[in-house]
Amino acid sequence: MIRINLLPVREIQAEFGRRQQLIIAGVSLGLTLALILGFYLFQSTRLSNLEDSLAELRKEIDVLNVQAKGVAELQKTISDLKGKLKVIVELTKKKTGPVRVMESLSAATPSRLWLTQFTETEGSLTIDGLAVDNRTIADFLKALSSSVYFNNVELVETTQVEKERIPLKKFSIKSNVLYGSSTAPPQKADGKPATKGGKQG
Repeated sequence: MIRINLLPVREIQAEFGRRQQLIIAGVSLGLTLALILGFYLFQSTRLSNLEDSLAELRKEIDVLNVQAKGVAELQKTISDLKGKLKVIVELTKKKTGPVRVMESLSAATPSRLWLTQFTETEGSLTIDGLAVDNRTIADFLKALSSSVYFNNVELVETTQVEKERIPLKKFSIKSNVLYGSSTAPPQKADGKPATKGGKQG
């Protein structure tokens, strides 16, 4: 006796549908996992590149910090040297300034004029003296005004006096004296410093 087992068509179709769904679900799951894995690998690579870039930037920052420190030290050294140079210049001015002033004063003094008193206090100068006439005093004022070591030269007063029966003009002059002038006065033929105008009384 032959038996034939015929499955119903609906059951076959339902089984086929279930298998298709399982295949589709498996494929979808595989694709999803593949996408997740690919995204993870991409992000890992990107993160690694970013970490390398960050490390390079940190190295550059360290180098710049060292350079900045060197610049700061160099600026401090320059500032210290400028301070020392300023002290040296001031000491040089104090050493040579009075000598230059007296040389200039001597060169500006006419032959017919005599200084009797020279008083200086903190850059303010008073000069008293005698001259044969007002013109000689005027020449002296002009010579002082032309000197690099005197400014604001002003005649305070003149009076008529007699010395050993000789009529003379007694005068008083005020001025500011510049000991720190950096310009050395030019030399005359006799070796004395001349005034800026170059004219003597």
